[in-house]
Amino acid sequence: MTLNLKQSKEVMHDGTDLWLLNEAIDLCQAGQQFYAQATKGIDDYNIKRIFGHMAEVRKGILRRLTALFKQVEPRYPQTIESIETLRPSLRPYYAEAEKAIEQKRVAKAIKVLITAEQYVLSRLKLAAKRASSQQVIRQLAEGIAWLQISCDSMKNLPLNESSQSS
Repeated sequence: MTLNLKQSKEVMHDGTDLWLLNEAIDLCQAGQQFYAQATKGIDDYNIKRIFGHMAEVRKGILRRLTALFKQVEPRYPQTIESIETLRPSLRPYYAEAEKAIEQKRVAKAIKVLITAEQYVLSRLKLAAKRASSQQVIRQLAEGIAWLQISCDSMKNLPLNESSQSS
């Protein structure tokens, strides 16, 4: 009997999962677009590599979360209409980082992006805690792990603002 309950929990979703998946998708999509574009404005090989990795990680997360969203969404059409109001905005972070990149102030851009990544990670961790489906929890946890690795790579970059042109 207990085994049956666990198996049925695997495929159970509720409306909350839809909201959580939507937020996670939005966060990853914004980041994927930013990092894919930002690699073009960076000269430093290591930073370009990390930005490219950030874009690819998000692309993979998006692929998996979008597939999961499509499984959950048909069950909750009324929820879709009201989701638009909860979109978290990373625009201020990305706009500030983009401006810093244009000004060749890469260390400042990295600091801003680390703050943005920490925000994204905290939102995804909260989503994983609130999700009811084990499948949603697993996908979020896997994405969190990959994003944490990428964020740690950015944190470990040896940057010196004074050596960059202002």
